[in-house]
Amino acid sequence: MSTVAPSLPLPARVPSPARHALRMPLTLTVTLGAWFWVVVLVGATVGTVVAARVAGSVDVAVIAFARQGAIWFPFSLTIALVATYLRVHVAAGMTRRSFVRATLVAALVVGTGHTVVMTVLVLAERALHGALGWDARITDTLLPGPHATVGALLAELGPVLVLANLSGLLVGIVYLRTGGWWGTLALPLTVGPLLLAQALNGTDDGLLRGLPEASVAPAHVLGTALLGAAVAAAYAVLVRGATVRTT
Repeated sequence: MSTVAPSLPLPARVPSPARHALRMPLTLTVTLGAWFWVVVLVGATVGTVVAARVAGSVDVAVIAFARQGAIWFPFSLTIALVATYLRVHVAAGMTRRSFVRATLVAALVVGTGHTVVMTVLVLAERALHGALGWDARITDTLLPGPHATVGALLAELGPVLVLANLSGLLVGIVYLRTGGWWGTLALPLTVGPLLLAQALNGTDDGLLRGLPEASVAPAHVLGTALLGAAVAAAYAVLVRGATVRTT
C-alpha cells in the first residue's frame, strides 16, 4: 500500500525590498494627489457654472489656474514625506539608498501623473468650451495658448511638475539635516532651481526671450531636466550622509 507524502505549504511571497520601499511614498503621494485633482475639478465645475450664469459664457480656461497648485501642493507633500518617513524607513531596517531610489521614483511617477491629468483636463475643458461656443483663453502666460498641441502642453508642464516633487525632497532633507533655521536660510538654494525653471520661458520677462519660438520649448525642457538632475543628485548625497535617530 503506497502512502502519499503530505504536500508542504508554499512559502508566502515576500515583496522585493525595492517594491516594499516604494509602496509607502507612492501610495501617499498618489492618493493625496488624486484628492487634489478631485478638489480642482469640483472647484472648476462650480466656478464655470456660476460664471456662465452671471456672464452668459466663460471664455477662459478655468483648469489652467490650477497650474501653481499642481506645482506647490506636491512640493509640500514631498517635504513632509522626507521629514516623516526617512526615520521610519531606517528604523524598519531598510537602507538610505533604497529610500533615495524609492522617493526619486515616486517623484518622477507622481510628477508625470500630474502632468498627464492636467493636460487631459485642459484639453477636455477646451473641447467642452468649443462645443458650447465659448473661447478657452489661457491667462497664465507661462502656459501655451488655447490652441496649443498636446506636445506643447506636456513639454511646458511635465519638466516643472516633476522638478517640483524633486525640489520638495531636497528641501525636506536639508531641513531634516540642518534644522529649521539653516533649512530656511538654504531655501534660495533648495527652491531656487524650481523658480529658475519657471523663468525658463519666452515671455518678455523670461530667461529665454529672444530665442526663436521653435527653440523655446526644447530649451525649457533641457534646462529644467538639467536642474532636475542636479537637484536629485544633491538630494541623494544628503540622504546618504544623514544621521537619523530611530529612537
